[in-house]
Amino acid sequence: MYSLADHYFSSTLDYLQSQGIANEVALKAIKFNEYSDNKARQFAPRITLTSYNALLEYSQKTLNDPLFGFKLGQHVRTANFGILGYLIESSDSLASAIQVLLNYDSLVADIGKSQFEQLGDIAIIRWLPHPSCNEQVILRNMTAWVCVIRQLLNSKLSPSSICFTHHYSKEHLNTLATWFNCPVSINAKYNEISFPSSYLTLPFKTDNAAVHLALRQISEQQLSNFKSQQHVSEKINHMLMVKTDLQECDLIRTANALNITPRTLQRHLKLEQTSFAILLEQERKRRIPLLIGTQSLANLALSLGFKDQSSFNRAFKRWYSYSPIKYFKMQIGK
Repeated sequence: MYSLADHYFSSTLDYLQSQGIANEVALKAIKFNEYSDNKARQFAPRITLTSYNALLEYSQKTLNDPLFGFKLGQHVRTANFGILGYLIESSDSLASAIQVLLNYDSLVADIGKSQFEQLGDIAIIRWLPHPSCNEQVILRNMTAWVCVIRQLLNSKLSPSSICFTHHYSKEHLNTLATWFNCPVSINAKYNEISFPSSYLTLPFKTDNAAVHLALRQISEQQLSNFKSQQHVSEKINHMLMVKTDLQECDLIRTANALNITPRTLQRHLKLEQTSFAILLEQERKRRIPLLIGTQSLANLALSLGFKDQSSFNRAFKRWYSYSPIKYFKMQIGK
């Protein structure tokens, strides 16, 4: 079950209330009934991605704002991220803040995976959302990152560029580019933020080494508790998501990575009503729109972990009822 911390979900309700929409109205509209039983509310309650998606979709439609997630992200505060927010705030630089994000992001939400890379003078932070995350979830996440860093470093700080996997009209693209104050690309392969590597050494005004160390210790304990409760299928999805390619992804290697036997892994997945084959297929299908047309079909088949192109072609036709070539032409024509 993909989920996010209750305080992050509630921050959306707080924003809606400022827009004249009562909490009771919004929650009733999405038929929210999580934690109706007090026994289900544990120390760190979590809300399902399904409910979060529903709340942001309801908000976007009710406020008639296609960029609702963007507006929501602009109102984020470090407190909305809970302990992760305070960890970031007490970091000594952007570099250490990003490391905190990579290590403890799941304490706020395990609905995607953060990645970071540095290519000479340019640094890139990327977010790989779970396939079911809607457009508003992605908009909020990307905007919130920039918003928080501006609060902690400099309100006029701007990225070098922003990339979104979704499409936006020219009007909306201009709105995004104006606020981010940088070029914005759409229909991109990844949702990512590029910025000068020199930003990494910029000191935080809120740096507090003693507080930071104490919060790290608490975060490690919370992360350990969270991982122990996490479904095996969620762990595998995250493992597959961050792999550069899906070659040599099989049940045995995955079980070894999780320090359990293949038989035990199969048993756990059966209890979760899934299998390794299903999870691998889901990840392959998630990558199709991102990769098709960027390389030859033979290379695409290999990167997705197929033994040969004919195996890939058969699977592709089973998924989409079209050949890869016909599917690519249809995507271009959209």
